[in-house]
Amino acid sequence: SPMTRALQTAWGTFFGNNIPFQANHLVTEYCDAPCNYGTPKTDLEKMWPQVDFSTVPEVWWNENENDESITLRAKQFRKWLFNQPEKCIVVVSHAGFLHELLQEQFRNCELKRINWIHRSRR
Repeated sequence: SPMTRALQTAWGTFFGNNIPFQANHLVTEYCDAPCNYGTPKTDLEKMWPQVDFSTVPEVWWNENENDESITLRAKQFRKWLFNQPEKCIVVVSHAGFLHELLQEQFRNCELKRINWIHRSRR
């Protein structure tokens, strides 16, 4: 499941830093193959009790995803991101989604710092 892979990466990278972990189904990989189909929310909550899944629907993946739907997800995530009160947010995701969100290429396990200021916060 793409969310499981992202959670494993986030946990391995940031565990012990006293930061909250919140899952967001909008940042998962482009659902273009069975390996990118998801795991139901209730199963994820059992595996990751320390993660907040409150905004994740039970079935959060779209098995019929296309270029238009991933563009819409990126737009929805930008809106969600800019409505958060935190000034510094770590996003652990997948190359396909990050490319759509930022129009940048990412290598496997690559970390990038993005200083992204929403127009309304200038």
